[in-house]
Amino acid sequence: MKKKAHQIHDKFFKTVMADKAAAMAFFETYLVKEVSSLLDFDSIKPVETSYLNKDLEARFSDLVFSLKTKNKHETQVSILLEHKSYVDNNTAFQVLEYLALAYKKQLQSKHPLAPIIPLVFYHGKVKWEYKELGHFFKIYAPALQAFIPQHKTQFIDLQKYDNEQILQIRNAFLASALLVQKNYSNPKQLIDSLLNIYNSLEQYLENPQLRSIFVYVFQNEKLDNDVLTEKLKDLPPSKKDNIMSIYDQLIEQGFEKGIEKGIEKGIEKGIEKGIEKGIEKGIEKGIEKEAEKVIVNAFKNNLPIDTIRIITGENLEKINEILKKNGLM
Repeated sequence: MKKKAHQIHDKFFKTVMADKAAAMAFFETYLVKEVSSLLDFDSIKPVETSYLNKDLEARFSDLVFSLKTKNKHETQVSILLEHKSYVDNNTAFQVLEYLALAYKKQLQSKHPLAPIIPLVFYHGKVKWEYKELGHFFKIYAPALQAFIPQHKTQFIDLQKYDNEQILQIRNAFLASALLVQKNYSNPKQLIDSLLNIYNSLEQYLENPQLRSIFVYVFQNEKLDNDVLTEKLKDLPPSKKDNIMSIYDQLIEQGFEKGIEKGIEKGIEKGIEKGIEKGIEKGIEKGIEKEAEKVIVNAFKNNLPIDTIRIITGENLEKINEILKKNGLM
C-alpha cells in the first residue's frame, strides 16, 4: 500500500515540476540563497535521465534539471531533485549512486562537466532528520573517514513551512500543489486546503494543471465525503455545485466507477481473482483512463512529448499508442 501511495504522490509531483514556471518558483523558493543567486532560472529545462537502471527507476523520482549560471561564461549546473513522501534513511546512499551515474553520463556525452546539486524534497507526516553520508561512519577515526565520499545535499521538509508561508509562493499552481501535499495525510486540513485553493483560484479551474490538484486530492483514500459535504454547506450554492461538479466529473472519468467495476469483476471471478484484486484493477483502470485524457489534452496544447512523459510517467511507446488511438499521429 505504501508503494502505491508513493506512486500517487510521485506522479503528482512530476506533473507539478513539468510546468516550467512552477519548477522555477520551486527552486527560487527553496534553494539556499547563495546558490539561487548564481543561477539563471529562465534557462531551466528538464534533462533526460534514461541512463538510470531499472532498480534506480523504482527508487528515484527521476527529476533532473539543467540551467545556466549568471556569469559571463554561462556555465551549466544540474539539479537532482529526489522526492520522498516517507522517511527513508538510506537516501544519502541512493543519492550517491545517482550522482555517480549522472557524472558518468556527463563524461560519456563529452560535454563540459557541470556540478550537480542534490536536493531532497520531503512532505511526509513523520519527522525526519536527514543524515548525510558522514553520519553513518562517525565511529571511525578521522584518517578512515577521509575515504568516505562526501557530497552536500539540500534537504527540504515541507512540514516545517506553515500554510501561510506556502501560500506566499509567487506561483499559484505550485503553492496550491504544495499546500495539498503538506496536508494530504490529514483529511480535515486537506479539505480546508482544497476549499482555500478553490476560493483563491476559482476563475482558473478549467486549467488542466489546477484540475490535476483535484484529481490528486480525490485519490486520497482517507478523504471523508461526509466531512467534505459538511464543509460545502458554508459555501454559496454556485460554488458548492461547481466543486461537486468537478468531483462528479472525476468519478465519471473512472475513479469511483473503476473501483465499482473492480469489485464487480472480483466477485464474478470469485476465489480465482478475489475482491481485493478487483478493486486494485478498478482503480488502475480509472487512473489509466485519466492518464489517457491528460496525454491527449497535453498534446493538443502543444506540450513536447518529453514533458508529457514526465507528467504522466508513461513511456514513449505508450504515449504514441494513445495518440494514435485518438487520431493524433
